[in-house]
Amino acid sequence: LSGKYNSIAVIEVRIMTLANEGYSVKFNLARKIMSWRDYYMWNNNFTRAISDEACDLIKESLPKIGVIEWMMAYNDKLTDAIESKFPSQGEWKISIEYEDGTKFESGAEQNFPKDWNSLRSLIEKVTGCSFLLH
Repeated sequence: LSGKYNSIAVIEVRIMTLANEGYSVKFNLARKIMSWRDYYMWNNNFTRAISDEACDLIKESLPKIGVIEWMMAYNDKLTDAIESKFPSQGEWKISIEYEDGTKFESGAEQNFPKDWNSLRSLIEKVTGCSFLLH
């Protein structure tokens, strides 16, 4: 799987409430651009460049967090070992585009991975924005 992580060009992570409020962040690692979408307040949306250090942090952190493994488990309905036992009032979706143009998506409603907070913390560190549902 390490090759799968090394060839990520774009990763987008979205969290939404059942009322369609929430956040989406898209990291284009190939172009070093980040797009933030705030579904609570449209005027908080922005796009900006991200530093080499931030790109490196994302690339180093994703394998440690195990994002692709989560996605595969949710797609295969094998979530017992990775899923939090406490339902959440919302949903998550992760989309990955690889350098060769292939795409991989996964998500779930009300059931977040146990280590979701590690991904949330990474997103907050890179964006400087809160990635929590209200």
